[in-house]
Amino acid sequence: MEERDITYVEKDMKAEGKEEFQSFYKANRSAIFRGSDGIEFPIITDGENICQGIGASIAYLHSGNKLDGFFTVGILHKEWVDGIHVSGGNPENVEEFLAVLRYLKGNNMKLQLDTNGGNSLILRQVLKENLADMFIMNILGPKQLYCQLAGGDVDIDDIKASLAIVSNFPKFKIETVIAPVTREDGTISYLTPEEIGETARLIEEGTGTKKNPYLLKLFNPKAAEEPKFRSLDPLPNKLIFTYRTKARSYQVFTEIDNI
Repeated sequence: MEERDITYVEKDMKAEGKEEFQSFYKANRSAIFRGSDGIEFPIITDGENICQGIGASIAYLHSGNKLDGFFTVGILHKEWVDGIHVSGGNPENVEEFLAVLRYLKGNNMKLQLDTNGGNSLILRQVLKENLADMFIMNILGPKQLYCQLAGGDVDIDDIKASLAIVSNFPKFKIETVIAPVTREDGTISYLTPEEIGETARLIEEGTGTKKNPYLLKLFNPKAAEEPKFRSLDPLPNKLIFTYRTKARSYQVFTEIDNI
């Protein structure tokens, strides 16, 4: 803020600003993220907008709301910054996005970025400038269900282009959540083992190899954003390894998270 001549008042919520922060939190509870480790700091506000975490705060100070979607609250600590989503924002604002990454890297922060495959041209530039210390690609599902899982139109060629790029990062991993989908008849069910196999084949098509670090993650109904998924039962344990077997036909290093 000093670099940009932004006038500000700093409060220490563990000292003189404790009571003021408690009042602020009560009034804005729904807008403030509280994770398993507690409330994430720093928090900045201009009276209208509230930003939380290093990445999102720097992005707002740099470009206002133009970078919404690219940055959210992260959960990593010390020198690491996460909550950075290559596919989450408007690609027209790529220069502002890259400028924030450069600023963070220039201040000795380590960056963990992620994508669901969109904005592959931005991803290419991130790789070119070495702006990611760790990259996570979330492959949502097989081609025929990708748009539903992404919540909008998706260019599969863009997904494949991102897969080809992400495998060039020094440290990367590919993940898929075994998520629920709404079928053509209106019923809701989890992705099937066969559909996860097709997802793994998409990864092979994009990267050109069966030897990527690939992690299957279980869906948590209680934490679902969509209310219609919250009443689902968790995936039965007896089926979990069937998913891994199907995926390993195309990604031989497939593992299941927390198993």
